[in-house]
Amino acid sequence: MFDFMRLLSGDRAGATRRGGSGRRPAPGVLLQLRLVFYGVLLGLMVPVIRQIDWAALVPPGLKVEWPSGFGVAWPAGHLRVPGGWSKAADASTSANAAAAASTTTGALATAAGVASAASTAAAAASALSGGKAVSARFTICGHAKRIDCMVDGDTFWMAGTKIRIADIDTPETHPPRCASEARAGKAATLKMQALLNAGPFTLVPIKRDVDRYGRKLRIVERDGKSLGEALVRTGLARRYGGGKRAPWCRTGWF
Repeated sequence: MFDFMRLLSGDRAGATRRGGSGRRPAPGVLLQLRLVFYGVLLGLMVPVIRQIDWAALVPPGLKVEWPSGFGVAWPAGHLRVPGGWSKAADASTSANAAAAASTTTGALATAAGVASAASTAAAAASALSGGKAVSARFTICGHAKRIDCMVDGDTFWMAGTKIRIADIDTPETHPPRCASEARAGKAATLKMQALLNAGPFTLVPIKRDVDRYGRKLRIVERDGKSLGEALVRTGLARRYGGGKRAPWCRTGWF
């Protein structure tokens, strides 16, 4: 038996001395016998290896991810090697990071929007008090939310506040009472729109702050001159100091 083991291990000299023969086995036969022996030995060991609880051999707190993720986690932190088996996990981590960045960007944009709205509201409040000149780009009001737009020749919205030009009265457009008033009202609206869009202006308060419809009562001035008076000179408005307004139809005004 020992001679056979020595033969497998390559101790051909010892085997020769024991047998008293000078014949040497062929190297090919020895190699085949050695491979057979190792194969049988491995076959006997595989069932034993399968029964070993390898998780019990891992120190407490240590986690090895394989093959779904290539990395090692322990109580002090987590180490992950990019690429390989962990591509899916890395992609998920990148997606989560992108989502977090998007959320942060959205929050910052919302905060910026709130700050901008607050700044606009503060500027509008300052303008309504006659504190400083303001400017805006006015359109004709429609069905959309009214921010900066013209209702008619003597009423407009600015920064979401409805303003009635206090020193003039213009033909009605909502609704007009005759065809001539409709034409004059449209012309007055377009003319006042052009005047307001021409540059900064000041909203000068009067004794009454609002009328019965909740509109802010202000005189609109540029360089100390009333834009309402400019519209009066075109024949599209008349001076107004309060009280009942005279009708525009059948008065010979147009």
